[in-house]
Amino acid sequence: MNRIFLLIILGIAISFTACDSSKQLAKTQQTAQQAYNNGDYTTALNLWEGVIADYEQKDNKKQCPVYTGAGMAAKKLGQTDKAINYLKQANWSEFSNEETYLTLADIYREKDNLSLELVNLETYLEKFPQGAGRSDVNKRLFELYVESDNLDKALNMWGNLSSEQQSEIELLQGYLKVNDKLDNDTVCLEVSNKLIGLDEHNDVALKWLSNYYFWKAEKKYQAEMKTYEKHKTRKQYKILLKALDQVTVEYKKSLNYALSLYKLNPEPKTAKLISKCYTRLDNKKKAAYYKRLAGK
Repeated sequence: MNRIFLLIILGIAISFTACDSSKQLAKTQQTAQQAYNNGDYTTALNLWEGVIADYEQKDNKKQCPVYTGAGMAAKKLGQTDKAINYLKQANWSEFSNEETYLTLADIYREKDNLSLELVNLETYLEKFPQGAGRSDVNKRLFELYVESDNLDKALNMWGNLSSEQQSEIELLQGYLKVNDKLDNDTVCLEVSNKLIGLDEHNDVALKWLSNYYFWKAEKKYQAEMKTYEKHKTRKQYKILLKALDQVTVEYKKSLNYALSLYKLNPEPKTAKLISKCYTRLDNKKKAAYYKRLAGK
């Protein structure tokens, strides 16, 4: 009977000790969070590491709720490796959250590790499709897809961007790059004109437009000249003259865009394009001038 009584007393004592320990851990977590919020990251990290040590000592990492906080504090202190370790531990625990993946992605961005940044951002969207950070994540993923030439994913992600984001110059330039690689000229023309509307000196749009109108005109010019050489009739000559009137308009468009581009950045390849335009417009003097510039 006495033995049973002692076991009951011991059980109650252990229960009270566990309860006190839980209360102390909760208080420590609260103090750590306050320190973090106040910008005292050293204190926050030290307190959270104490909590982590307690859980790890009990071989109960999965239930540890402070890995993300510790990782964020370590990042603030420039302790990158420690931050990555704690944030990965958070992913394996039951307490990963939006900040876990966003902070990891931010660290890998700073380390210029595109693939791991990509993985964490994509995982974020999978786990938190309605997360508070989804708009910024969509934007960053689009940039990464463009950078890594993941064209299909970039196109799909473009549709997830907000109207405000789709009006940002850098994102529009990325969208132009993707569609140019896919030979979507209709979209490229629309995007380039939008860029020019936002910034008349946008070199990316000027470059695309100058090349687009030149080669559009050149292909038609070559085709019509070839046809005329085969059928040198009065009728074919009239058709040729009409076609030349049309391509002249496009050569002039190309020339205007190329001249604007050359003022911004006098590259030889732009001078070469200008020379070709002047040649087609029968201005031999200017064609020769820009040809010399292209040769430097």
